[in-house]
Amino acid sequence: MIATEPTNIGLSERTHGKLKRLKEDGHFNEMADAYRFAIALALAHGIAPPELPAPRANIFGVATIDLRGEIYNAIKAIMDTKEIPVYRWAERLAEWGIEELARQTAAGDIDFSKILEEAERLGIAA
Repeated sequence: MIATEPTNIGLSERTHGKLKRLKEDGHFNEMADAYRFAIALALAHGIAPPELPAPRANIFGVATIDLRGEIYNAIKAIMDTKEIPVYRWAERLAEWGIEELARQTAAGDIDFSKILEEAERLGIAA
């Protein structure tokens, strides 16, 4: 059975608040940028996160986050999504990534250079 992909994606309500703070505090220009970055961060770390904790909130239309299907293709290439829709995996990855970014801001600021260096060390960055 092929999983039906959702048209809207989101986060847990708790993590949605952290996503808003990442934008409000100037770490990202748009929440969608932080969401995409969070997915990439989780993929770079090889994270296979659990389902979103309840309550869950829809935040974006899939087309807002992945207009050309690049995130979909990356997740399909890297992860075994089993019977779970790929964009549900994207939500899980974003949840982990936003939590990680929020943790870094609690310790000061997000060190994007360090994140990119780590991705390069792991063989992820080009």
